[in-house]
Amino acid sequence: MDPVPLKQSDFAPFGTVIECPLPPSATTFPDPPPTSFNVVPANQDTALKFIDVTYIKNRYDTAPSSVPAKAVMNMFSCFPRQPRSPTEKDQYDFSVDDVKILERHPYTTQTFIPLGAAKEAKARYLVVVASTLRPTPDEPFTVMGPPDVSKMKLFWAHGGQAVTYGAGTWHMPMAVVGEERMDFVVVQYANGVAEEDCQEVRLMPRAQEKL
Repeated sequence: MDPVPLKQSDFAPFGTVIECPLPPSATTFPDPPPTSFNVVPANQDTALKFIDVTYIKNRYDTAPSSVPAKAVMNMFSCFPRQPRSPTEKDQYDFSVDDVKILERHPYTTQTFIPLGAAKEAKARYLVVVASTLRPTPDEPFTVMGPPDVSKMKLFWAHGGQAVTYGAGTWHMPMAVVGEERMDFVVVQYANGVAEEDCQEVRLMPRAQEKL
């Protein structure tokens, strides 16, 4: 798979990309404020408030256990993944790895927010996503519907972008590539029931995709 830059238009079937539309050169309050976004002045006209940049969903009321969930915020420090060999680099100098595991959170969205990583930093992260295979008359849909690995998508993201995985979206665990560690605050719901909070599938070799 060849990675492409993460853009909302391409990622929309899987979730939301959170990215400030203002250029880095914008250092004073704009007059007039931009009108192409859902934005309002704030803090005595010293800030712009972009409204509803993503949505956090809690669907645990449909989980089998009926155990209620709470909002949780955790932090992940993610270290660069090593290439399979020193010469195996793609066009973005990303380390090459296999997609061996996909996971999903069937009852909650999950938002990854990078901390302190500039757009120009020597680190990127990979966003690998797949939709769920749809049911057939012979196989009714269940929450454990497998990922459609034949249509996996691979994006690269920089430190100025956060990403929200939609509830039930299959994705690879966070993969940072480059020369630097990236730290993320992760926002989601959880109820402490392992199989309801996170479901994983391990891909067989024939289904694995090279990045």
